Amino acid sequence: MIAIIQAPAGLIHATPGPEPPGSLPELALTSEEGVRELPSRGRSARQSLPESPRRALDASGAKTVPEKITAFAAYLTLVEGRETFGHQDLRRLFERARERIPTHFSREFDKAVRAGWIHEGTERGSYYLSDSLLDLLEDGYESHRSKRTRTSSASTATARANARRKPRALTVPDDFSEIDHIPASIDGVPPYQQVKLKRDRLLWAIRLAKELGVPALKTNDVTWLTDRLGDAILSRDISAHFRGLHRDGLANRSVIDNAMRITEKGEEYLAAL
Repeated sequence: MIAIIQAPAGLIHATPGPEPPGSLPELALTSEEGVRELPSRGRSARQSLPESPRRALDASGAKTVPEKITAFAAYLTLVEGRETFGHQDLRRLFERARERIPTHFSREFDKAVRAGWIHEGTERGSYYLSDSLLDLLEDGYESHRSKRTRTSSASTATARANARRKPRALTVPDDFSEIDHIPASIDGVPPYQQVKLKRDRLLWAIRLAKELGVPALKTNDVTWLTDRLGDAILSRDISAHFRGLHRDGLANRSVIDNAMRITEKGEEYLAAL
């Protein structure tokens, strides 16, 4: 706007004045159906993201219930800026999007976890979106579906059974070749099978390796060791679980061979489980 100032001798000068509050064109949108610019975690600013859960669901192109759950997880992460979320947060978005809450919600949610779209967080009942789906609200599921082999239910079940058997076919890592017995318990720490979160089980395995004289574990070593403990952590899931451990200062990696090591804080964390 222009402020008029009376100068001496009757001269009038026009000088720019400050804009009054509320006149800036960049006012934040308050409509549920608007869009806004929001950079994702650790990435450059993206295109406009859908602001409402309904539009997020439509943008993702989700068809199955696990896909819808993951689309809402992407909304919480990319639009609301949530680091983690729980079942109730997702149920709330089903209601806001006028979608029927799935009858067997936990079972459908577990399918999204098994697919690698959602991962367990630090706290019990907390989860976070896989980095591979940070583009979900922009590109939709089609790009991800095209990467998956379309098979019948029978062949899919066979593939999963084979995947569970693969860790047992792994050769014994050199660092464990002279160890005769793999214990399932550590003094002062709950037994492996009593640890609930996969992420915590990864930390448990790293701690056991240290107890056995192996100071750091590589990815394949983790799969072999956890399989011997009765519940293998597959290689494809290890990086996601480790990121959570590293974020909380519970584990780190060797700069030489990228092997995972437990920190002092990590040992204290396990003892407190």
